[in-house]
Amino acid sequence: MSSKKFGLLIVIMLIGAVLVVGCQGDSLEEANKAESAEQMDLAEINSFEEGAFEDSNNCAGCHGEIHAEWSESMHRFGWENEFYQPDYLKASQETDGFTDVFCGECHAPTAVRTGQLPPADGSQFDAVSKQGISCDYCHTVKEVVEPVNVQTVSEPGDIKRGPRGDGSSPGHEIEYSEVHTEAAFCGSCHNVEHPTSEVAVIDTYDDWKEGPYAEEGIRCQDCHMTPTPGIAENPGKSSPMGEDREHIATHYFPGGSAFFHEKSGQDERAEMAKEMLRAAAELEAEATRNNDSLELLTTVNNVGAGHKIPTGVTYIRKMWLEVTVSNEAGEEIYTSGHEIADNQIDPEAVFYLKLFEDAEGNTTNKSWLAEDIAYDRRIPAQGSDEEIFEIPVETDEELDITVRLLYRSMSQEAADGFDSEEELKVPSIEMARKELQVE
Repeated sequence: MSSKKFGLLIVIMLIGAVLVVGCQGDSLEEANKAESAEQMDLAEINSFEEGAFEDSNNCAGCHGEIHAEWSESMHRFGWENEFYQPDYLKASQETDGFTDVFCGECHAPTAVRTGQLPPADGSQFDAVSKQGISCDYCHTVKEVVEPVNVQTVSEPGDIKRGPRGDGSSPGHEIEYSEVHTEAAFCGSCHNVEHPTSEVAVIDTYDDWKEGPYAEEGIRCQDCHMTPTPGIAENPGKSSPMGEDREHIATHYFPGGSAFFHEKSGQDERAEMAKEMLRAAAELEAEATRNNDSLELLTTVNNVGAGHKIPTGVTYIRKMWLEVTVSNEAGEEIYTSGHEIADNQIDPEAVFYLKLFEDAEGNTTNKSWLAEDIAYDRRIPAQGSDEEIFEIPVETDEELDITVRLLYRSMSQEAADGFDSEEELKVPSIEMARKELQVE
């Protein structure tokens, strides 16, 4: 991209960024000229003084178990995340600060709404802003205007909102909130649209809405706020003085981020992430031998995820097929998708991911440069994907075939780009496996 074109793009992006958050001074004046009164009203409504949102540690006294769950969740580490920060700062540098608030409103929403972000380095953050997606941010959301780019209305204060309104608390008022019972609440962050190109950077909510689970009334909360993959009950109390309930929503929010939890020493949370991944997919495989070749048909079925797999930042994550064909002596005569030097993955592997196209037509995994979708091979909810491998065979021996669906929370390429004192080696997680023999 030429410097002149990139400069023009940044100007447009900066105007778009102002629309998302309540900014002050000259930036607000520019946005007023460019956008409707309705959009600006939302930005003004979400502008608060520092200290407007409560420290999540204040919640621990009554909601100890829930607080403990949240404390090791990816929501808690939305901002203080060693794998997020380098990419975030790189984006900020390359876009002259455009992504400071665009990415920041999901990862540190209270910082944006109290004027502590920018600067991108978080040097103005108070303790609450460092807590990422905090208790008080979520439980003071009053309205979801549209489930994309954090278009929510906050109303911090004494009233805490949630899926029930029949309890009582000595510390705050309680109000039933229909918003908190809807998948759109999750979609406000888990749907991200580029503000100038309108490319779907993250489309998890849209995937769900367009799929079979939404039609069946199964929400994000039904799978990601339960103790195990799928819909399960968690009987108990939300606080010691609370009522006994058939289900108390868990606040682990498990997804596929096993590597982060492992590096943080959160082994139980890492195992939860792996359980989610293993429950998402099943593999089928059948092979046909034809003289000097072998035709292997593989099918990956999305049986457990309410959205496409993989989802989220799929331009950074990796999901792929590994195929191994061995002879009777156990010697590998064919491989695809195996690890190669420096923990990289065979570049010829069958990958499931989404990549972007920049303004020059080049493929990129930098979401802030996305002008179009260059490649998108993901598997929708209750959908499947087939691949045929044509494998040359020079023996009439019986063959053993192993097919594995593997996943990495982030690519090794991304890990290599971190300025880390220790070598970061991203492990591969087996989501599904199929073994067969061919005579």
